Amino acid sequence: MTIKLKKILYISHDGIFDHIGQSQILPYIINNSNHYGFELLSFEKKNNEIHFKKFKKKLQKYGIRWHPQVYHTSLVGKIYDFFKLIILVNYIKIFFNFHLIHCRSYIPSFSIYVLNKIFKYKYIFDIRDFWADEGLEIKKYKFIYKYIKKIEGKMINNAVKIVCLTRAAKVHILSRYSTKFENIFNDKISVIPCGTDFNLFDPSLFKKKQINDLKKKLNIRNRKVLLYYGSVGKNYILNKKTFFFKTINTKNDWFFLFIVNNNLKSLNDSLISNGLKKNDFKILNLKRTSLPLYLSCVDLSIFFYRKGMRSIGCSPTKLADLFAMNIPIITDSNLGDMKSIIKFQKNKSHILNIFNSHHIRNKTSMIVNEKKFINIRKNSNYFNFKLGAQKYLNIYNNLI
Repeated sequence: MTIKLKKILYISHDGIFDHIGQSQILPYIINNSNHYGFELLSFEKKNNEIHFKKFKKKLQKYGIRWHPQVYHTSLVGKIYDFFKLIILVNYIKIFFNFHLIHCRSYIPSFSIYVLNKIFKYKYIFDIRDFWADEGLEIKKYKFIYKYIKKIEGKMINNAVKIVCLTRAAKVHILSRYSTKFENIFNDKISVIPCGTDFNLFDPSLFKKKQINDLKKKLNIRNRKVLLYYGSVGKNYILNKKTFFFKTINTKNDWFFLFIVNNNLKSLNDSLISNGLKKNDFKILNLKRTSLPLYLSCVDLSIFFYRKGMRSIGCSPTKLADLFAMNIPIITDSNLGDMKSIIKFQKNKSHILNIFNSHHIRNKTSMIVNEKKFINIRKNSNYFNFKLGAQKYLNIYNNLI
């Protein structure tokens, strides 16, 4: 006899075809699909529509019913998404039923907050980062973000559970709202950082010949490789990266590898205008399954992030991937929990508190010239997504 599982409606305004969806949504849902049935409602880029039918069948094997919607980028489109989401939640409740809603980030949570003026759905507010603050700092249509920020405390208060990515975010939420709302307290908030699949990101999977062949293909056999991996845009401070590279590449013994998921052409133009030579860098866009081999060629990775409220809540997906592959990093201290995570003895990595040529060369030299093997991967099991999936499962068990 088939046991009928209790169900969770999982809502994400990010698409499951996106890098984030592939690394931070699907693995967690699939991992817990033996315990709960999932109704997955996500908003996908229009060019992925051709894959919907095939991917629905794949998810059905795990007992996941997928309700893909087309993602809109314009303000009018996002308002349309908001109202459509409200209608779809009630549609799914009537025809498929669910016992709990897992809202990934602000737009889904705001929709359920509004719905709860009439209905009384139990929902998890999985905050991710402080999206409304980012909107107030750097985006257009600030009146929308101002309103969301105004009711943020009520959204957190009305949720049955809060999940955030960093301890710094939890401290901020408690200090800002716990005295104003009776339903915001320490035990209500769980911290689950972005994790990765340690079975996929495993340096032992690749033989030396594979790595050397790839280096030959990239024409980097006699150079050390500096990596930037992730998104490009206002938040990611490109001029810091180019300055860093030019500072350490005085002997032409470094190569800058970019593995990015957006704006490849504009990135290339920006690197040239910032003084990098064409034979000093390469820009790639790779499928997630191809990433580990390319990461095996890397000696050091860097990332720098714009200062602001959003950075407090950030747990970079790339950090988990890099540490799983035994790759050290250099970053700045304003990002999430970096101050407590980055320890040279543990992960051979450094915080760059003072951004100048002297400190860049000094920190880089310490990492590159360290003779003692530091098992970054072994010391970073905290970022194994299976631990995060278990934490989510514990939350579901306590709420359903």
